[in-house]
This record gives sequence, structure tokens and C-alpha cells, in this order.
Amino acid sequence: MKRNCIFVKIQIKEQEGDNVAFLNYEYKMIISYSEPVDKCYFTIKSIPVDDFRQRSISYEINMSPNTSYSESRDSFGNSQIIGSVARAHSKYEYVIKGLVETNIAGITGGVNTAKVGMYKYPYGKCIPGETIKEFAKNISEEVNKCTSTKDKCLKIMGLINERMIYEKGHTNVETCAEEAFAGKKGVCQDYAHIFITLLRLFKIPARYVCGLIVGEGESHAWVEAAIEGNYVAFDPTHNIEITDEYIKFGAGRDATDCAINRGVMWGGGAQTQEVNVVVDKYY
Repeated sequence: MKRNCIFVKIQIKEQEGDNVAFLNYEYKMIISYSEPVDKCYFTIKSIPVDDFRQRSISYEINMSPNTSYSESRDSFGNSQIIGSVARAHSKYEYVIKGLVETNIAGITGGVNTAKVGMYKYPYGKCIPGETIKEFAKNISEEVNKCTSTKDKCLKIMGLINERMIYEKGHTNVETCAEEAFAGKKGVCQDYAHIFITLLRLFKIPARYVCGLIVGEGESHAWVEAAIEGNYVAFDPTHNIEITDEYIKFGAGRDATDCAINRGVMWGGGAQTQEVNVVVDKYY
């Protein structure tokens, strides 16, 4: 239990290889309420994971109102902060800042064969409707000409980008892959859900990833596909394999599994949320 709402984690490890980047980051979230909230319970998933392509060197967490919280892991292995504010407040502010080392871009380590099954099948916001099924049928010949699973992923990702237009305001956090694809417009969450849905239709296990990247100013979403024993990461919004400019917070079957902020409150009326992200890269 952390009583002062500041936690710093330090890991010491020899640097492996020369292809290493360091990313300083700050994620700030402010939730304002039109009327005071009597109390709330929250779960926040914003601590960078340690895996094959990145490691968290240090981080510091600050919250206002000042409150106690604990750190744990969910069933997907994502780190999470769990806590509550048991007194009236009109604004809640959460800030995490730290340093992450990234290296081998695009690969996030070995696939856990006991858990990969959950990423094979339609789920939640990644259930194909008639529009996606028809699209998959139309592109199947072109995709199946690819000689490797990775090339199939790249082909599908490129074909999504030929159809979709990145535009805010046409979808929201509740929009599923089928709705976004039928509307042909969306944001990173929609691109990731569509890509995952299509990969699973082509029998390629895939999972949703949430985190940060250099230059975005907000959180970002991308996809990891299970290929030949490794998770290979793709950013369907930008139509690329990920680089060393990405910080991974968590992964799951869809966005709901690794949502950064979730909670329950009593009172509060209408609410607005402001998120500011800064990620700086150096070698």
C-alpha cells in the first residue's frame, strides 16, 4: 500500500546490444465533475510492461486528491493501480512519468502457448459482421498468395489502410470493429480492432495493445500477432511495424481488457476527461 501516492521503481540490468533507445514519458489525466463525487473506486493501467522489447527503468506516480492505492496484475499480466477516493471531490488528477528502454522493434518475446488460444477467436469489439466477413472473402486470394504469416499481416494491414480514413468524431470508445469498418472512418482503437478481427478470420492469433508513442500527445493502440513463436507488433493506424518509439502499457483481447482508466463513482453529475501525453526519445 502506497500512502504518499509516489512510487519509484528502479531496475538494474546490463544494456544488451547497441540498438537501444530511451524514452522519457509523462501521462497526465484530469477528470472534472459538474457536481462533487462522494467517493470512487478506480483501476488504472498505465505502468509500462517489461518484455522482450522494452523494460521500465523508473516511474513515479502522483494523484490528487491524495489517496492510498495498491499495485497488482490482472489476468493478462498487465500491471494496474487499484485504489479509491473516499471523500468528496470535484476533480481527480493522475500523473505517471518515467523512463523506458526499448530495443528490438517489432518483437515482444515468446508466445505463451497456454494463453494464446484466447487471441484466436472473435471476442467483444472484435466480432466480425457481414461487412468484415465480405471484405475478408474478397481479399482472401490476395492474402493467401503471401508466402509467410508476417507478409499476410502486412498485406491485410495495407488493405485496411486503403479503405479506412483516420478521422476523429465518427466513433467512440464503445464502437466495435464492424461498425467502424462499415463507416470507413475511425481512430487508432478502431484500426486495431479491425486488424485483429481480420487476422483472427485468417487464423492468425492477435491481441490489442495500449500504450504511448513519440509525437502523439495522447494514448495509442496497436496490435501484436502471434507469428512462429513470437509476438510481432504492427501499428495499423500508421501502416507500419512498430519502432523503438512505442511504450507498451498492456495487452488484451480488445480495448476493454487493457483500458487505461476504469472506475465506479457515486454522484458527480456530468464529467469531462483531459489527457496529455509527452514522450521524448534519446539514445
